[in-house]
Amino acid sequence: MKLRCQLAGVLGACVVALAPAGGWAATRVTRARGVNARTGRATPPFAELVKAARKNDRAALERLAGRFGVARLGEGARSADAAIAQAALETVPFARGGVLLAGVVADRLDAGDAPVAIAAARTLGALFEGDVPSVLAEWEVPADVVTRACGGLRALAARADAASSARLAALDALAVAQTTCTPLPDVAALLRDPAPEVRRAAALVLPAGDPRAVSALRAGLADPDPGVSAACAASVCRRVEPARGHAPGDALVAQATMTARALVAAPATRPEDAVEMLACVSAAGTASDRALLERLRGGAASPVRDRAAELLGVAAPGKTE
Repeated sequence: MKLRCQLAGVLGACVVALAPAGGWAATRVTRARGVNARTGRATPPFAELVKAARKNDRAALERLAGRFGVARLGEGARSADAAIAQAALETVPFARGGVLLAGVVADRLDAGDAPVAIAAARTLGALFEGDVPSVLAEWEVPADVVTRACGGLRALAARADAASSARLAALDALAVAQTTCTPLPDVAALLRDPAPEVRRAAALVLPAGDPRAVSALRAGLADPDPGVSAACAASVCRRVEPARGHAPGDALVAQATMTARALVAAPATRPEDAVEMLACVSAAGTASDRALLERLRGGAASPVRDRAAELLGVAAPGKTE
């Protein structure tokens, strides 16, 4: 820099002029890269997050979650850029303290962009899955935030104008987050939804042991769509102990058993439903029920065959212990 001084009259006047060494051209400003306030490390650009998300690179997302930190991931989740928002939402579950962003994630359930809403629903399911109450307490997540997030999932599932993929994602999230989010009574009403796939997903979410779910499941067992009725039977039979038989007077289990007998061996029945329904068949214990189990045990290798063999107390043909 140059310092220019000029003397004027008796008094000295000093004029300071600052200029770059190469002349008076404008200085070039470079923006410093972001820094993670917690780690002090340079924060990568969101483009890296988007790239990892598009490749579904879980390992990369886990690494980036630590470098971005909760605060910047929250910034990304709020972004008007759908690609950035979706990538940030998918990364939140990998971040330490990610549950602190439950409220931010819940705000994106209302997104007009279906992929963003789906990412938000899946993220809440991941955040609220498992032993969540202790995690929420550890991070001091306000109860009203959790209530709002769970309510957002139920609201998205019930929105007839929302994309079916987003509604199903919300129901899947409620299924894995039942420790934190109570699905009733909102989800029970979805067993009357016009979309069969929504009715089926709702049936799998409902806790069959809750008295408030009984009437909805009874109606679902008589649903004209076999995929829905099978899901309802699977939900009911899941809580049945095959070795103990039916509890006297349990009309719901008796109705589910009738549905199971009709659908368990049908080719169109999903294997996961059939495996659950076999508990009702076994618990009924009649000669025809045992014959049905024997027939399934002698079928082609499948989870249904293995479960039938297990319930009969013998190994399936060709299966080594």
